[in-house]
Amino acid sequence: MSEALEPEQVVDILNSYLNLTTNSIFANGGTLDKFIGDTTMAVFNAPFDLDDYVFRAVKTAWDIVQGGNEIESKYMEKYGRSVSFGIGVNCGNAVVGNIGCDFRMDYTAIGDTVNTAARLEANAKRGQVLISESVYEQVKDRIEAEPIGEIPLKDKSKGVFEYSLTNIKANEADK
Repeated sequence: MSEALEPEQVVDILNSYLNLTTNSIFANGGTLDKFIGDTTMAVFNAPFDLDDYVFRAVKTAWDIVQGGNEIESKYMEKYGRSVSFGIGVNCGNAVVGNIGCDFRMDYTAIGDTVNTAARLEANAKRGQVLISESVYEQVKDRIEAEPIGEIPLKDKSKGVFEYSLTNIKANEADK
């Protein structure tokens, strides 16, 4: 996209997307960890305990995809280019806190759980939310998802079984 558009146009699109992701994270009680280029990283259940945090993370991903449809059509009309993204959601243990050097620290999450979420995101197609099996097992009665199967993930010795989120059941989405 950055080859075909002026830098100001790319920033316009990026800011809209980052606004969408941030608002979705906050609306579901998550913590914005950081922006990594055109990617948003969020954590749930840190720094404070959060009830039903796995479902909240999945709901956030769903909200972002739904809001992304609006952004996509807006910028297709405005610039003749669409914006697309995929999302990865994983849960598990991580070290969360201030990480860095003596003179600069950032609050973040580190660990295999985070790496797996990033790999899921990298494998997600346009408008797709990929969730790990551990996420699926915790929310399967409140979502609809298609099994993708076990796929190898970069830098992981063992594959990860993943699902593609297709819907959130209405009665839970309204809570």
